[in-house]
Amino acid sequence: MSEFELFTMIYFVLDAFYENDIEDPFISTVISDMNPFIWSDIGSADPAMYSEYIDFLNGRTITIDNSLDIAKEYLETIDYADVTDALKDMTTEEWSSYCRKYLAEPHKGGEAREE
Repeated sequence: MSEFELFTMIYFVLDAFYENDIEDPFISTVISDMNPFIWSDIGSADPAMYSEYIDFLNGRTITIDNSLDIAKEYLETIDYADVTDALKDMTTEEWSSYCRKYLAEPHKGGEAREE
C-alpha cells in the first residue's frame, strides 16, 4: 500500500463518517484540505496537508495489516480538529476489507503501487 493510497483511504473514511454531521467547520476544513482528487498529481487540495502527512510517515513501510494503526496515529496529529472518532470503532477486519476493495479497483495513484 502506498503513502498516497493510505492517505486516500483516510480521506474516504473521514468523508463518509462525517457526511451527515459536518456542522463543525474545523472538521469540514480537514476533509476539504485532505481531498486527494482536486489536483491531477499525487497530493491533497491543500498541499501542506499531504506534505505534513508524508513528514509524519517518515518513510515507514505501509501494509494493509499496519495501515489502520498508522491511520489512527496520523489522525491524532491533526491538532485543529478532533477527527479520531472516524476510526475509533473500526475493526481491523473492516478496515482491511475496505482497503482490499479499494486497492483491487483502478484508482488514482494505483499505478505507482508495487504488487
